[in-house]
Amino acid sequence: MRENTVAISDDIIKAYEAKVPPYLIDLWKSKGLGRYSNGLIELINPKDFEPTLWTWLGREVENYVPFAISSFGELFYYRKLTEEDEDVCMIDIQYRQVEVVEWSLESFFEDFLTDKENREEWLRETLLNKAIAQHGHLAKNEVFTVTPILTLGGEMKLEYLKKGNAQVYLDIVFQLTM
Repeated sequence: MRENTVAISDDIIKAYEAKVPPYLIDLWKSKGLGRYSNGLIELINPKDFEPTLWTWLGREVENYVPFAISSFGELFYYRKLTEEDEDVCMIDIQYRQVEVVEWSLESFFEDFLTDKENREEWLRETLLNKAIAQHGHLAKNEVFTVTPILTLGGEMKLEYLKKGNAQVYLDIVFQLTM
């Protein structure tokens, strides 16, 4: 289920068609950018999040493409490792970790996002539903922030959640956890 999606520009398609599999290009063209599954995940414009990805990785990597964020700010990116090998990684900003979550982009969408345990463990679906009930749905590039962040005493609980811009939040968490 998608909410408030927008078409992706031809310029973005052209810029990324050699960097990502046809599966993602087709998804962008058919579904668009925006929130899906009651805000569980947002397909993002990679150009908007490349600087954030480079900050977190400590360098620019040509064959890594940010494509989605969770409602709590985890950044998902595609890695083309070789001509045949790929995976999808997630930057867990609260714990400053990079996790490989799937070995293919298609599997990320068709298996990872549809698995109830993954939705709960990695994307905190129950907490998201409570946060939406209390604070309302998220806007484009907006996430639920943990305030204060976990390393400063916050907790992944409803009473610590507020809304904020994803890029700003990811930058703040990066700066405070260095």
